[in-house]
Amino acid sequence: MNDGQTKGRSRRGSRWRKQQQSRQMNHNLDLSIYLDELADIREASATNLASAGEQALKALDRFLANLARSLGMDNDRAGLGDSINYLEHSPMSDAREIAAQSERYRDTRNALAHNPDVMLRPEAASRIIDGVEGIIRMAASGIGDIAHRTVVTAHLDESLTDARDRMLARHYDQLVVVDKRGKLVDLLTDRDIVIAEARDDIDGVSPTVGETIEQRGYMAAGILSRHSAASEAIDLFRDEKVGAIVITENGKVGESPLGIITRGDVLNAS
Repeated sequence: MNDGQTKGRSRRGSRWRKQQQSRQMNHNLDLSIYLDELADIREASATNLASAGEQALKALDRFLANLARSLGMDNDRAGLGDSINYLEHSPMSDAREIAAQSERYRDTRNALAHNPDVMLRPEAASRIIDGVEGIIRMAASGIGDIAHRTVVTAHLDESLTDARDRMLARHYDQLVVVDKRGKLVDLLTDRDIVIAEARDDIDGVSPTVGETIEQRGYMAAGILSRHSAASEAIDLFRDEKVGAIVITENGKVGESPLGIITRGDVLNAS
């Protein structure tokens, strides 16, 4: 080992020793930016899965570089390998685990970067998108970090058919129901719509969203504070009646919805 390598590793070790020696990473990243990007990539995968897989790897590259820099790495031109190397020497087990999970994508990312004619197989691309999303969710410090910030809503006095059409257009299983002030009331779920369509011809005379969820007789929305832990979401989802979890400032009905969590989100984060 030459002197330059020795000094470089010594400086890196010194920087890490200045970090808090804990499992929980203290980063300043807004994970929703990366998760929203991956949601767009996943949607685009319906028409070009191989390209979407490559885009997911680029998102992972940016995420790891920004995460490593937020934890002390002094390298503005870091590649995927540089970021992984830095994180794997972290005293924080979360950071080391993220590095370990990312290592499997190092060779694939390099091959695609240096061989423009190489294309991912569709099945490999699908696994990469899922894997990258899981890695990003590992950096969450609270449930608010992994919530989808884009909340699509339905109003209490809106017609059920309008809400249904919006749900179908977005390929969603539920919409967040809000009152005239935009404050959380409950969820409108696909099950609510199926039951309403079985009961009446809603395309003829449509009930309102409020009338429809009132027929259900129970809350379909789980509600958590943005500071809640992922374990609390897991507990809520043990109740099969909970269709999704809405994040608010204090975890209460009547507050503005800040994000939404699905069962798949919690499984990926746990």
